Amino acid sequence: MDLSIEATRNADAFDDKRIAHAIDRVLDAERIAQSAVAECEKEGLAALEQARQQRRALLERAQQRIVALHIRAARALEHRVAQLREQHGRAVAGKTVQDIDRTRLQAAIDKLADGLIVVGDEES
Repeated sequence: MDLSIEATRNADAFDDKRIAHAIDRVLDAERIAQSAVAECEKEGLAALEQARQQRRALLERAQQRIVALHIRAARALEHRVAQLREQHGRAVAGKTVQDIDRTRLQAAIDKLADGLIVVGDEES
């Protein structure tokens, strides 16, 4: 065999090994990249789920605060309404007492006037 043919075969074999090795490196890099992408997707999904859980917790806490505020406001309103009713009741009761006192006073004046008229008629 000719040395140049043998050298060419050896060079071709060496090139084939180099190409095969380069392809293997590319395939390994692709597997590593796919693995990294899969890991990123997994971490992204975990982060998304954690964010959803935080959102649910925040919403629940906000709803609890809203309910507590509504309860406090309702109690304050009920208390204020009770105060106003009490004040109104006292005012009505006071007015009634005043009306009764005026009625009694008027009755006493009328009785006194009648007594004075009777006494005046007897003196004539």
